[in-house]
Amino acid sequence: MFPAYSYLSAYDRHKKLINDYFQLRGGSALNLKRDTSRDKTDSDVIRENHRFLWDDDDDVPDTWEARLAKKYYDKLFKEYCICDLTFYKYNKVALRWRTEKEVVVGKGQFDCANKKCPVKDGLRSWEVNFGYEEHGVKKNALVKLRLCPECSMKLNYRSQKKEVKRKKALKRLGKTSDELEIPAATSGSSKTPEVVVKEEKQDEKDCTMDTTLEHDEKDESQIWKDKPTESGEKSREEEFEEYLTDLFL
Repeated sequence: MFPAYSYLSAYDRHKKLINDYFQLRGGSALNLKRDTSRDKTDSDVIRENHRFLWDDDDDVPDTWEARLAKKYYDKLFKEYCICDLTFYKYNKVALRWRTEKEVVVGKGQFDCANKKCPVKDGLRSWEVNFGYEEHGVKKNALVKLRLCPECSMKLNYRSQKKEVKRKKALKRLGKTSDELEIPAATSGSSKTPEVVVKEEKQDEKDCTMDTTLEHDEKDESQIWKDKPTESGEKSREEEFEEYLTDLFL
């Protein structure tokens, strides 16, 4: 169609045609400017179709905008929330889920969940009934926050929230509590409890003396062959278990 422009690329050919048009007909390039008033970025689409909670069974995305918002929602971490307490005096608290970057740095779990607060010490866990309006519908969600003492006072400024306290697990000693109890004296026993205690103390003393003698008889080279005794430090499995316990508070 335009043999003189056949050697040009599509973009260069377009610029050449526009330039020739302005030279022959006159005018301004502003007349060819595209209307961008209805343009939307991915962030705009997610804001319009965002939901604080998605129901996998009922909330099935039927448009590409809803699918994009659902995909973003699936990448969020929903153990704890990040909050904004700017308007706490009006009983208005803004909440959102944590992103991957915030989980990596510990924001909202090991740091105060208030986005403007960097405090790490004295954090307390709170259970909040979050009431919000979404697409014209009022909804409620039960969420958890980790806040410092000062931010905790702001959260409870209007109404007292429920604090989630960690229940410390009992030490695992290998024996049950029934086995650890001292057995009661039987009716046929002629020994009084005082005599039993004295005999137990004497047995412990004899056992200590025997252990000391055996320890002295050991060769020094044999010490390096013995298995190391358990220290008071926590194992990796115990630390990981405590981390999971804190994670699901």
